[in-house]
Amino acid sequence: MRTLTWLVAICATYLAWVSPGIAQVGIPPVRPDIKADLLVGGYDSLEPGTVWLGVKVRLGPGWKTYWRSPGDSGLPSEFDWSKSSNLETAETLWPAPHRMEILGVETIGYTGEVVFPIKARIPDPNAPAHVSLALALYACSTICVRDDHALTGTISPGDSRSGEQATIDLWRKRVPGAASDALAIASIRLKEASPPELEVVARATDGFRAPDLFVESDPPVFGGKPDIVFAWDGSATFTVRLDGEKIEDLRNRPLRVTLVDGEHATEASSGFSAPSVQRIVSSAPQPRDQGLWLVLGIALLGGFIMNLMPCVFPVLSLKLLAFVGHDRGEARSIRAGFAASAAGIIASFLVLASTMVVLKGIGATVGWGIQFQQPVFLAVMAALLALFAANLLGLFEIVLPSWIANALGGAGRGHSLAGHFGSGFIATLLATPCSAPFVGTAVGFALSRGTGEIYLVFAALGLGMALPYLVIVTVPRLATLLPRPGRWMLVVKRVMAFGLLATALWLLSIVGTTAGLLTAAGVALTLATIIAALRIRQGASGLVKAGLSLALIAVPAAVIGAVSLTDSDAAKVVDAVPWRRFDEPQIKALVGQGRTVLVDITAAWCVTCKVNKALALGDDEVKRRLSADVVPIQGDWTKPDERIAAYLQSFGRYGIPFDVVYGPGAPQGIVLPELLTTRAVVEALDKAAARQTTLSSSN
Repeated sequence: MRTLTWLVAICATYLAWVSPGIAQVGIPPVRPDIKADLLVGGYDSLEPGTVWLGVKVRLGPGWKTYWRSPGDSGLPSEFDWSKSSNLETAETLWPAPHRMEILGVETIGYTGEVVFPIKARIPDPNAPAHVSLALALYACSTICVRDDHALTGTISPGDSRSGEQATIDLWRKRVPGAASDALAIASIRLKEASPPELEVVARATDGFRAPDLFVESDPPVFGGKPDIVFAWDGSATFTVRLDGEKIEDLRNRPLRVTLVDGEHATEASSGFSAPSVQRIVSSAPQPRDQGLWLVLGIALLGGFIMNLMPCVFPVLSLKLLAFVGHDRGEARSIRAGFAASAAGIIASFLVLASTMVVLKGIGATVGWGIQFQQPVFLAVMAALLALFAANLLGLFEIVLPSWIANALGGAGRGHSLAGHFGSGFIATLLATPCSAPFVGTAVGFALSRGTGEIYLVFAALGLGMALPYLVIVTVPRLATLLPRPGRWMLVVKRVMAFGLLATALWLLSIVGTTAGLLTAAGVALTLATIIAALRIRQGASGLVKAGLSLALIAVPAAVIGAVSLTDSDAAKVVDAVPWRRFDEPQIKALVGQGRTVLVDITAAWCVTCKVNKALALGDDEVKRRLSADVVPIQGDWTKPDERIAAYLQSFGRYGIPFDVVYGPGAPQGIVLPELLTTRAVVEALDKAAARQTTLSSSN
């Protein structure tokens, strides 16, 4: 392969991937993309005269609004009920927020959708109550606005709207309270330091996923993102620096801390006096973040497992061929080649990390494998693989100018360090639609933290994936175990070439899914034309020319057939299981009614999703349950979807596959592992339905 072609194509691929994400966060419309509705629930059976309302706010892509304590900037929403009748009080409850950071400025609030539960007191429950709300939302995108809404509603005596009440109840569960089954705050201590530090020890019943801690006081305190130390007993210690504060001012000042971890949240308050202040008398170094070290180990293991995923096989075949012809005595050359491949893998992960940091900083959607949602990226990768395959089949040979070939040390034959670096780089790109075990955990942790953690975790993923190459660098004799070159290589080349072509065809089929059949067929025709032109230019017989002309027709037809087959397979799955389209409010309503729900987030480009569908979701026992007592809901993330991205992030996840089961026994959801098994699915369904598992041990 010609190294120059690789590098140019790779650069174009990344630019094509990043630019749509940036474009989506461009200048907002003149009118803010914000909607607000008033939900009217029902009377509280435990508190006579109390009725529940909800203010539902939907924010368009790139928009955010603020919590009751907005952070470094912003203002909380304002609720004015003064024009209502038969309404004594209306208490606004604030669901758990999340932290947002842009250029070092941290704000606390909401994106996507939020429902503010309102606890209203009706003086005369036997008379109608006419509620009128003047809502002022302070929201920001690339500009900040005050968005006013006038909302009205009527509460009739005995009125109870179960659908809206179910939605309100689900958001009430997200409001931090003094008690939580999932989270518990064990202690709050103020440490005398410069600046003062607040130390909070907390525990999570099922372990922490991506926790965060917020500190409030009146007047406001300036506490940023906490340092977290995870302990092996399931507890965690959160330390927040209170910059700009003096210990004397905090001793008699009540502080409220709110702990958030996914959909779970709890809060506690504490006032401090002199005896409760802990003075630091030891200068010994504080323990480092054990949680980060644990995640780095998980990332290392997940990166190594990615070598076993089918997405990486096409590029590994190129690596195999590149080293079959090595001189058995050139240990130094073998070391250098495998080291260059390892460097390409790690460098690609660091580029992915940089892209995630940029997109996260500008408020765009971030996630593992989201570049496969971009047709341009898919088309470029398909072109690269098709050109590799055509080269292996001997259809053409690109000859670089002598000065470039000499500078690259014979790059034209694919044995240069740059060539090995490029193969490692591309291996990472093709691996991203495969979410191996542990990868989702590591990526979710990284993207929920700061820039430093993102780079560290992605570097660990790259190091893990590069481990087999680094083993060869350490013991180069292992590379000599490959058989010597011979006629068998011609057969292997052809087999691998057709494997690459099949992968390219699969990528083009996804182009058809995301951008339409005509686009995919056009890309295929253009690619076939380029290969044919290169072959004819370097000399071809009449028979070869005829074959190439036939290919110009066959390739686009094959793409159309692949897309049609994919759609047909999808239809068969839909016929076998009555999947409903993803709709988060519908999920909440069904759970509120006591139904068991399985949510499956998938995509046409997600290879692991297809494995799960074949091995677990396609199992007869699972299909029977999904067609009987369980409501199956499926979200398609093949194309960008802000709703699905926000839903994943609410669980601390940034990639797919993602499956979660809800029910009376698990109203907050049971998150299933990336690689599903029949037993894991059925046990989760039974636990969510609050019944014993019926799956036999043979499964």
